[in-house]
Amino acid sequence: MRPLFSETSAAAVRLVVAVTFSVTTIFIDSRFNALTLVRQTIKTGLWPVEQLSFLPGRLLSEVIQWSQSQNLILQRLESIGLENQRLKTEQLKLHTLRAENAELRRLLGVKERVNERLLQAQIERLSNDPFIHRVTINRGLLAGVMMGQPVISADGLVGQVVVTYPNAADVLMMTDATHHLPVQVMRTRERAIAVGVGRMDRIELRNLPDTVDIVPGDILETSGLGARFQPGIPVAEVKEVIRAPGQPFAWVVAEPLAPLARLSLVMVDLSKGE
Repeated sequence: MRPLFSETSAAAVRLVVAVTFSVTTIFIDSRFNALTLVRQTIKTGLWPVEQLSFLPGRLLSEVIQWSQSQNLILQRLESIGLENQRLKTEQLKLHTLRAENAELRRLLGVKERVNERLLQAQIERLSNDPFIHRVTINRGLLAGVMMGQPVISADGLVGQVVVTYPNAADVLMMTDATHHLPVQVMRTRERAIAVGVGRMDRIELRNLPDTVDIVPGDILETSGLGARFQPGIPVAEVKEVIRAPGQPFAWVVAEPLAPLARLSLVMVDLSKGE
């Protein structure tokens, strides 16, 4: 025996009822706004759920923006660091140029005061051996530089040319342990031989008579003996006079006037090679 209503018929009936109810509800709401309060109530109740559903997206967006801002900050910091390093390098270059210009002005002042042929040269290399005080300058035979010519700075004597090349020359500093220099005390004209001891801040006068008139602060200058250096070139300042009790000799320690360890520009006296 067949049932009065089959499952298919029941489903169709439910569908028709639902559609009819929906259409009726929509019509009534559109004509009379009867469901406005219902919609507002439902929307109010579902607002927390809606906000929670938006939360993951907002958090993800915030994380992405934070990450991008961090990357921008890091890039900016890196750019600032590079710019800072560039400015420091430029500042060092400017400081070096200012120092070289000041030294050059002093050398030019020496050239104007001295009635000699002076050739400006730049120190390019210092000997790697700490016991050999030699420097290489950027002027040589083609510029008129010859062996034996004195090399001076704005403060005083540096040394003399010992080896020449077409475009360079080696200069033996007066502080080299093999260098001997005839000097005299500017104040008293006492003469002696200054010897290098292998230190750029020191030369010595040895085996002087115990009665020699030399005191700390005296200035030593070239005496002109030996015809290697013209007389009157400032050499060093006396720092200490050692007189040992019972000994017939005095020993003098002096400091070169020229800052030999920091020099970059010098003058070669070309007149001594003529």
